Amino acid sequence: MTPVLKPLLGIPRICSLALIANLQNTDAAAGMTKELAQEGEITERDKVIFAAYQTSGSAIITNYFSSGVAVFAFLGTSVIVPLAVILVFKFVGANILRVWLNFEERRNPTQGAQA
Repeated sequence: MTPVLKPLLGIPRICSLALIANLQNTDAAAGMTKELAQEGEITERDKVIFAAYQTSGSAIITNYFSSGVAVFAFLGTSVIVPLAVILVFKFVGANILRVWLNFEERRNPTQGAQA
């Protein structure tokens, strides 16, 4: 995941462990992100984009296989397809926020420099 984080989400490669932790545990990823921000490893903008990724479908592996097991018998597709859709839309949501931030930074360049 490390080499593709910058093109996929626009966040530094150091966030890869927190990204993987987010797939299983919400609190671990939030704590790791907070620590990265406090140490100055990521900017406020990076933190906002990463938070958008984390909050959409947090802990998808744990929640999907614990809560979703009740409906697996009724799915007309394989078990992995809904999980893949959730994962794809985590990236889509973070990139929508990324595009919006770029738009706002171009519209108000003085505020973008202050953040």
